[in-house]
Amino acid sequence: MRDWARLISAWVFALGLVLGTVVLLRDMPERLAASWKGVAAALPVILIAAALVAGIIVLLDRSHAQVRSAWGLAFAWGAIGACGLALQINGFASDAVLDVLDDPGATTWSAALIGPLDEETIKGAGVALLLVMYRDRVRRPMQVFAVGAFAGLGFQVVENVSYAVTFALRDAQSDVAGALTVSILRAVFGFQSHWVYTGLFAVGLILLRSRAALGLLGIALAYLLHFWWNAPSGENPAIVLLLLVLKCAVTVGVLAGAWVWMLFEQRRWLAGAIRTPEAAQLAPPQELAALPTRAQRRNAQQYMRFYYGPAVADVTRQRQNWLLRELTYRVG
Repeated sequence: MRDWARLISAWVFALGLVLGTVVLLRDMPERLAASWKGVAAALPVILIAAALVAGIIVLLDRSHAQVRSAWGLAFAWGAIGACGLALQINGFASDAVLDVLDDPGATTWSAALIGPLDEETIKGAGVALLLVMYRDRVRRPMQVFAVGAFAGLGFQVVENVSYAVTFALRDAQSDVAGALTVSILRAVFGFQSHWVYTGLFAVGLILLRSRAALGLLGIALAYLLHFWWNAPSGENPAIVLLLLVLKCAVTVGVLAGAWVWMLFEQRRWLAGAIRTPEAAQLAPPQELAALPTRAQRRNAQQYMRFYYGPAVADVTRQRQNWLLRELTYRVG
């Protein structure tokens, strides 16, 4: 049954990528061709910002059981599957909002009403499929957050390219100026957007079965933070700037709180995992006792370095990382 679930999830995941590719190939090439100078100028800014975010995600994952193939598939889902499907659904949803609201209300609130609902749901659906596909390897909240964050990062990169295209075509003076301006602004103020939302959504998904309240909180935060980011800020430039800074600060604060919780949850889990029969099969008790915290692991490495030399300390570090991975896979 578990193999069937993986197989079905993989096929649905692949189908989503195919559908997303079809929509992107239908809608993007013509617009890219019309604004290629602006996009070419903005692309380095977009890619550098994405690389910095990717580095942050990697640093935040302290599980020592990273599954890079899941990261790559998550990024692909965000960039291709989620972006393509959201682009199609956003068009239908925008028409529906226009039918319900008057024109000023629709143009002001449509992004806040539509974007969070369908974009977070589509990104989260892809992450859920990946969690089924990697259910024996991606099991801890920190691991899950990283997978969700890479899905959000993929979406963020393609969305930034789309904004560069749009503002290049809007700027009457220069495609390059329009694309560069919006790309720099989004790199500075929007760096903490989609990857944080989808990371929180992913953690919420994995917690639903064991701690439903926390799981619902993670998912709700993804929707609410996205809604608040998209909500209109008025027309006064000073208020718009103040709200942008406030939104960034709140999102970063939520991320910091979630990361601290995940860090202590990882330590709590490790303290129990080293006492299990599975752990006893991997290493002696004194070696396992040094695993729960980073400080304990470093102390063990320094002890080995002092008495046996740097080479033994390096082997100790590698073995600790191996034990952390094996405990994740076997005890999880």
